[in-house]
Amino acid sequence: MQHLFALGTVALIAAEPAFAQSAETAPLTIDIAGLRNAEGSVVVAAFDQAEAFENMNIDRAVALAVLPASSERVSVTLHNLPSGPYAVAVLHDEDNDSELGMDGQVPTEGYSFAAMGPSGLPPKFKDAAVSAAPDARVTLRLKYWQ
Repeated sequence: MQHLFALGTVALIAAEPAFAQSAETAPLTIDIAGLRNAEGSVVVAAFDQAEAFENMNIDRAVALAVLPASSERVSVTLHNLPSGPYAVAVLHDEDNDSELGMDGQVPTEGYSFAAMGPSGLPPKFKDAAVSAAPDARVTLRLKYWQ
């Protein structure tokens, strides 16, 4: 799990300002709740393929946004996503190192997935999938173990 968000040189895509949506594309708004502080960044990744999501292959995310952290809540809208299901993953990268901080097997930074259960384990793509649509919105609550 420590390579949950090894960002490398991935370009930010699909989080540009809103433009008219075509019939085949739509936005998806992601609200991230439960930030414990305003340090670092919040990384949001949307995946349209089960394998990429379940392996957290950030290079295969169809949309990626990096936002400044703020106290308690941030929000981003990913625009012009093609129709279809998406699974979303979020990392509160408090030290801006582009990776999920770990202390042994325990994450030291907050993270979340759409449909994440109390175990904190990533769900399967089919369970986490949400669809982009004009009013589509999903809220993810960050989990901190330490």
